[in-house]
Amino acid sequence: MIPLFRVKKAGVYGSIQDMGRPGYQRFGVPVSGAMDFHAFQLGNYILGNESNSPALELFLGGIELEILNDHRMVISGADLGAKLDGQPVPIWKTFNIYQGQTLIFTRSMQGSIAYVMPEGGFLSEEPLGSSSVYPKGQLGSPLKKEMILFARQEKSKTFQRGLCRSEIPEYSADVKVKVWPSPHLDRFQPASLSEFFQSTYQIKGGDRMGYLLEGTPLRFINGSDILSEATQFGTIQVPNSGQPIILMADAQTIGGYSTIGKIAREDLWKVAQLRRGGKVRFEELTR
Repeated sequence: MIPLFRVKKAGVYGSIQDMGRPGYQRFGVPVSGAMDFHAFQLGNYILGNESNSPALELFLGGIELEILNDHRMVISGADLGAKLDGQPVPIWKTFNIYQGQTLIFTRSMQGSIAYVMPEGGFLSEEPLGSSSVYPKGQLGSPLKKEMILFARQEKSKTFQRGLCRSEIPEYSADVKVKVWPSPHLDRFQPASLSEFFQSTYQIKGGDRMGYLLEGTPLRFINGSDILSEATQFGTIQVPNSGQPIILMADAQTIGGYSTIGKIAREDLWKVAQLRRGGKVRFEELTR
C-alpha cells in the first residue's frame, strides 16, 4: 500500500472507478463503473495494468493533487488541462511523478471525463467485488479535501509508452449514436418518433446517473408512465415532459417511464464525454 496522492482541491467530481459490479441489479444496486470505459481500458493497456485496475475518474477539472511518492502513471480520456508543477503533461502517454510535486487539472479543453491511473492501479475497498464508488448506495466516497489515495504497488517499470496518434479517440461536441429500439415505440405518436430520429438534442445537464436532453419534445399516445421495468446504462427514458433522459453508469436499476431504446454499447463513450451544451443525434438500428 503506497500513499500516492493527497487531495488538496476536490474539484467538480472525482471518484475511484473500475468496470463496475454487475450481477447486483436485482437487489437494486447499479453496475456503476467507468463512464467512458473505452478510455479507461485504453489507459490500463498503455500502462500494462490488468484490464480492470481501478482508476481515478475526474469530471471537468478544478482538482489539485499533492504527490506523496515517486510513481509512473498515465492520463487517458478528456484533456482537462493537466499540469505537473505548472508544466503541461501529456495524455495518452506514460510519465513519471515525484514526491513533493503537484498535479492539477485546470479545465476541460476537449471532452469532460479523464482517467488518472498509476502503474498497477489504485488500492481501495471492494464492496460487492468492485472498487467503483457509488455514494447513493454508501459504496465508497467521492474525492474530498485531504483524502489520501493509495497505489497498489510501487513503480516497477522505467520505459514510457503511449498510443499511436491514429488510435487516440477524438471527443466531439456533436455526436451521432446508434440506438437499439425499445418495445415501447407504439406508445409514441408515429410523427413524433420520426422527428426524434431527425432532430438534434442538447445536453442540458446531468451527472453519473443520467444526462438530461433538451430539444423537440416527444409526444405520447396515452402518456409516459408504464409498469416499472429494468433499465441500464444507455437506456433513453422519456418522462411526461417529452424531453429524453439518457441513463448513465449510476442509473437506477428499474424505471417507470416509456423508453425510446438503448444506445449501442460502442457509442456510450461518445455520449459520456459530452459537456453541457453538447449535441447528440440518434440513428435507429434495424428492428
